[in-house]
Amino acid sequence: MITHDLLDTYESVEGAYERLPWGNRVDETLWETVDGLLLDLHLIRHGYATDGYEKHIERKLKEVCADEGVIERVREMRM
Repeated sequence: MITHDLLDTYESVEGAYERLPWGNRVDETLWETVDGLLLDLHLIRHGYATDGYEKHIERKLKEVCADEGVIERVREMRM
């Protein structure tokens, strides 16, 4: 699950997984999920996604984020 702790770590290295110290590495698949969601939300904000795709991303956010606060934080993040 995507949590505030994961997002804190993500923001601390500006999304650059390779900048994480070896002892502090998190699940790379989950990290890539955050990357993908940020890209999808960017495309939605700029009008490059259909309504159906936007609904798909909303479902995905609810599926992979720990709670509504995490979802809102992901929505507010920028690439």
